[in-house]
Amino acid sequence: MNVNQLKLIHFRNYENTSFSFDSNCIHYLYGKNAQGKTNLIEAIYFLSHLHSFRTNQLSSLVMKENESLIIEAKVESNKQNEHLKVVVSHHKKHLFRFLNPVNKYSDFVGIVNAILFCPDDMMIFSQSPKFRRRFIDMELIKLSKTYTTTLSHYQKILKERNLALKQNEINDALIDIYTDQMIQDEKIILNQRNHFIEQLILKAKQIYPFFSSEKEIIDAKYETFVSIDDDLEENLIHAYQKSLAKDKLYHQTNLGIHKDDIQFLLNGSNINDVASQGQKRSFLLALKLGLAQIIYEKSHQYPILLLDDVFSELDDIRKKQLIQKLPLNMQIFITTTEWMDPSSFGSRPVKFYKIEKGSIKEVDHGR
Repeated sequence: MNVNQLKLIHFRNYENTSFSFDSNCIHYLYGKNAQGKTNLIEAIYFLSHLHSFRTNQLSSLVMKENESLIIEAKVESNKQNEHLKVVVSHHKKHLFRFLNPVNKYSDFVGIVNAILFCPDDMMIFSQSPKFRRRFIDMELIKLSKTYTTTLSHYQKILKERNLALKQNEINDALIDIYTDQMIQDEKIILNQRNHFIEQLILKAKQIYPFFSSEKEIIDAKYETFVSIDDDLEENLIHAYQKSLAKDKLYHQTNLGIHKDDIQFLLNGSNINDVASQGQKRSFLLALKLGLAQIIYEKSHQYPILLLDDVFSELDDIRKKQLIQKLPLNMQIFITTTEWMDPSSFGSRPVKFYKIEKGSIKEVDHGR
């Protein structure tokens, strides 16, 4: 998968700028802080996820003194060309594919599949469980239409069940209907989440030793409210029956996949208790590269990899090691404040760009 052309109009500090990028190439974006390096990969990320990784406020993405923005791209996916466009105007997103309107977000998300690493991602280890659930959901939504529709339906039924539990006179028959629908959804969601975590940590375990000179073992455990086995439906039914009195007392659904978590482990202990920042960074990189491998095996193409400030806190040896570990046949964008010796990339195709005040200039690397 590759972004071949990208056009930004009134996006952050890009007034009206077009870019062309090579396929399966490393694009090295360097320059001082606050010049627009991260803004560029944010635009690619937005095409993939339809939200920013830096803000929840759409208005923050629009250049000052303007009311709308446009992100437009020509993308190559499985040897097919795509023409995608997002217009953000008056706090609303308008989507287009080959200039035709796309009404459902689920029909747009995942056409561009981009994986991001940025320093703030390490908060996934220390933040509340909802951040770790969001990590799972974001990736599964891009990988599985079934997961997308099932999760959306579950969230709708959960709201209805909670509303029914808040009534002065609770309708037991209605609660039973909602509970049964939730259970059918949860069977799908639980199995897909559990399988995804098992796959991801298996890939990450294979990659992590490359970043660690010590004998460290990483792991991850999916934590939910029932045992995921051949009796999953019976386990769910029993759990909700047991929790019903409590649900009525507190007027809310106390069990469900909306409370799940992932525990990340280093040498058998919670990573937050034992890991250094460097170990967390290595763990996270292993997860991201493992995710790229899962996507490749499912779709037969690598996603686009966005590495924002990935080289900070890495010495030259570690930088070279990371570059060596990046999959071939993958389009990669790296942002940094520092120039890097072209020889560090070996024989890999790489292009250097200097970003300054919302403009981009390709630099001859002399290789």
